[in-house]
Amino acid sequence: MIPSALVILTTASLCIAQPTAPADSPMNAAQEVMPAIVDRANAAYLSEDERADFAIEHGLWNDDHLSDPGRLARAALIAGAYEHPALMSQDAQPLDRAISALMRGQPEDGLRLLDEPIADSQLARLTIRARCMTMLGRTGDAIEELEGLESILESSTINNATELGYGVRGLMHLYSIRAMQADAGTVYKQLNTLIAHGRDTIDQLNPEIRMVEAELLYEHHNAQAARDAAIEVLKRNPKHALAFSLLGRIAVDQFDLDQADRIANQLDTIAGSIAGAQSPSILSAQIRARAALRHRDPIGAEHAIDPVLARVPNQRDLLALEAAASAGAFRESSTERLLAAYNELSPDQPDALMLVGTTLAEARQYEQGEEMLHRAIALAPHWGTPRLELGLMLIQSGDDTGAKKTLERAIKLDPFNLRAQNSLTLVRELMGFETIETEHFVLRFQSGIDRVLAEEMPPTLEEIYRRVTGGLPGGTDHEPGTKTRIEIMPNHEFFSVRITGMPSIHTMAASTGPIIAMESPRDTNGSFAGSYDWARVFQHEFTHSANLSRTRNRIIHWMTEANAVYNEDAPRSSRTWSMLTSAFTANRLFDLEEINEAFVRPKREGDRSLAYAQGAWMYEFIIERFGPDAPLKIMDASTAGRTPTEAFVESLGVSPDEFYQDFLVWGEAQLIELSLVFEEGSAHLPLSELLPDAPSNPSRIPAETINTLLIDHPEHPQLLRVKFAQLLSTGKARLDGSTIESIQRFIRISPTDEVPHRLLARHYLASDDADTRGAALEHLIFLDDREVHSSAYADQIALLAAQRSDLNTARRYAQLAVRRSPFNPHYREQGARIAILTGDYELAARHIEALIKLEPDQPIHAQRLEALNALRSMPTD
Repeated sequence: MIPSALVILTTASLCIAQPTAPADSPMNAAQEVMPAIVDRANAAYLSEDERADFAIEHGLWNDDHLSDPGRLARAALIAGAYEHPALMSQDAQPLDRAISALMRGQPEDGLRLLDEPIADSQLARLTIRARCMTMLGRTGDAIEELEGLESILESSTINNATELGYGVRGLMHLYSIRAMQADAGTVYKQLNTLIAHGRDTIDQLNPEIRMVEAELLYEHHNAQAARDAAIEVLKRNPKHALAFSLLGRIAVDQFDLDQADRIANQLDTIAGSIAGAQSPSILSAQIRARAALRHRDPIGAEHAIDPVLARVPNQRDLLALEAAASAGAFRESSTERLLAAYNELSPDQPDALMLVGTTLAEARQYEQGEEMLHRAIALAPHWGTPRLELGLMLIQSGDDTGAKKTLERAIKLDPFNLRAQNSLTLVRELMGFETIETEHFVLRFQSGIDRVLAEEMPPTLEEIYRRVTGGLPGGTDHEPGTKTRIEIMPNHEFFSVRITGMPSIHTMAASTGPIIAMESPRDTNGSFAGSYDWARVFQHEFTHSANLSRTRNRIIHWMTEANAVYNEDAPRSSRTWSMLTSAFTANRLFDLEEINEAFVRPKREGDRSLAYAQGAWMYEFIIERFGPDAPLKIMDASTAGRTPTEAFVESLGVSPDEFYQDFLVWGEAQLIELSLVFEEGSAHLPLSELLPDAPSNPSRIPAETINTLLIDHPEHPQLLRVKFAQLLSTGKARLDGSTIESIQRFIRISPTDEVPHRLLARHYLASDDADTRGAALEHLIFLDDREVHSSAYADQIALLAAQRSDLNTARRYAQLAVRRSPFNPHYREQGARIAILTGDYELAARHIEALIKLEPDQPIHAQRLEALNALRSMPTD
């Protein structure tokens, strides 16, 4: 029997305090330690020392275990408390002390501690010594050390999973600083074979070999498999700081910044569980800084690392992040100074240069980013990652030839890198795309059905160019120095890889500055967007391109999005007005700091959509209050290096707080005018006061209740809004005269609502009388002006207008229907018929030629084209 004092714990008592996390959070894995580990910890055959060592190895320690100085040091190392006094004590194992010295940025101490061989840890010793040497710029010595490790692995049998894991780490390091002696694919398989042996044969419960597996997978950009492996580590050791750190890196890479923040907090909690640990920890500071850089918040990155750098001023990862933050803030001389200081500590090492280069690339500072990445490659010609990052950046900047060459070299060094494989496949496909060139654009598309769309785009593109680059309100008053490249991606997966290098992104178009990628507007499998108004979407994205060109990619984030939405030149939908009204009445509109946060790190569902809507609303306010040139002045101030606050004060003469308060007053007046809120002292009481016990969803209020209230409040906008929404939901088509009159009055009271227009359009279209049906036109036009995806309204407008001999309107909306759904045969046929009616035989022929390509098995299209050509050849007099 085991003495009760020696029973460590059960699965119910494993975890330290955990913050609330989503169901799929890796934090939950730390609460699911494998039952086999608990069973082993409580096994009767273990001695007291063996049980205590096992508890440390698997993160199950208690205060009794930590009373031993050596075990306390090992626990601090596992928990990421690298500055803990125990790790600087003579009582700690030399290897543990050396690793912590390395993590603090003290490689000289690490080497000194490992001067002497360590029994049973020779691979770990060689690996850490090589890391220390590399950090000191002694790459040749590191190679010599690791070649010794390589020989040991080739000639010896390793029966300890942790030691074997260090051997794999050493080989990974060796192959990043020295040319491989074998094919890279063979080497990768060999590394996996070693890991599999340690993981599956030597010790299935060992967390360290799985940590090495996670590191190898992450190095090769297999994020999902790396995440899974790291979670397996936590199931074997719930306090494994390196596993949490890797998961934090993955969260940052995937822009899951909330998850990254939770992981950073957990890292501090784990380190803090060792009495005497410093906070924030080294690892948590790195995650927070990386997240801030992804958030385009270089100041936040500096705030994250500054307190830790004050304690460990030579910690290399933090110093690299400090240089990257400086680069992200566009402080060029400061960045070079920080890089030079890094190089003094770690001569000719590429890590800081690579991080600076990727930060600049993400900030769309392509020229400077390319220079930094080339410098990193020159220092580390055998490391594939800088070449991959350069290749990805060249894709974004439009240099496909350079990207192909760079990615091919990266894959030669790392053939199992998923992101490199995806991106190289894309580049090769892109180089086979067809091209149409206009005065200001280069349009690229895959041969086949997308040519139908591509051939129709140039006139519209040039019209959009004049609008966006011109001097009208919202215009950028700037022409990019080179032609913008437009790439029509045949499906969503293709589009996603084009934008991110991985097949998962949730939008239909995106601008990198010189390139605009758009998913083809098809209603087919593999399409994310389906049909959509490509011209409106392109006008939004080209506004980004023009702004990025004018500001050299240095612009307040919310303003570029606001300008792009404003420049769509479309009225706000009822949904948008409702969202703005709800946010206003609930005091949830964003100030100028919060709105940037809402775009990249929304706190509530719907925050990002609200940020787009409010941004455009504030842009409208700026133009109306301060003049059409005011937004451009703010952008130019940002380009010159002003902070957002300085830019607003300098350009508008008001502080951000004053601007926001003035905006609220202006916005409220607009909402009152549109009957979306009531002014103080209004005769109308809000619906919430008329019906204090009403359900939160007004549509659930009984119709009888609404009708009763309307007897005393016949013009109450909120009551009428509910009444007409309920009427619409009944599906009833024909309306009586008094209802029609009431709807028409409501349209005058509340001109933004779509429901009354839908009711009247449905009523008039249900008539058999042509003139009555024609009355639906104005309502259909109102609805179509707010439509992005469907062609149904435009198609109906074209038909009604043609029946009324309004051929100009018919032609316009028939073309709009085709623009949103360019591969739909019905809209093509409608467009051809109306074009013939207007005498535009060239347009009609284009539609019929498109039909031949869309439906090659329908001979009627060729027959129609033949008849049309005969008609075109007839004398015109």
